[in-house]
Amino acid sequence: MSVTYITAAEASDNLDEPVVRLPWEVPEIAAATVLVATGVLMAGGLAAGIVASTPSYGGGTPSRITASTAISFGATWAGPLLAIVLLGVVGLCWWQADAWGAGSETDEVRDHVSEAAGHVRRAHRINQWTQVEFLLVCAGAGALVVSSALLSTGGISANAVNLARIIVEVANLLAVLAVAGVGAWIGRKVTVNRESSN
Repeated sequence: MSVTYITAAEASDNLDEPVVRLPWEVPEIAAATVLVATGVLMAGGLAAGIVASTPSYGGGTPSRITASTAISFGATWAGPLLAIVLLGVVGLCWWQADAWGAGSETDEVRDHVSEAAGHVRRAHRINQWTQVEFLLVCAGAGALVVSSALLSTGGISANAVNLARIIVEVANLLAVLAVAGVGAWIGRKVTVNRESSN
């Protein structure tokens, strides 16, 4: 009897074959956990930004300071450290796709080939979600630059402290963009591995 490993999305296509759910491997679980934790962090920042933008929180402060505070709370998580963690997730996806893709070339057993294809598809899906989170981290880092620029405009003249804050946030944005660029490059390798395994 032949057992075919499939993902849930393929279950409806293969009704004539026995179905065994594709087991999750440790790298896949770790990658998915990081993505969920990052999503929770981003959602929490968004909620904090919304709360900080309400009039009851801002009191009588000027609107640019309230906006800057709200953006700053909302995007506090957007930095190179989080981007590096996401880079690790993309690296895990590439490793998984490469390892399973190589395994399917050397092993002619149908079950193993089907399982390998399922893991490669899962790595590709995790990679896609990671690329979305990379874009959100880049947007958050850009928002922090806007936030610091809002503080340096208006009633208070641009002094050395405000200029230093802008420089730090621009450096933060450039670091995030560099890591996200490498993540996008590795992500393309995951896509190539998936296409070659089909």
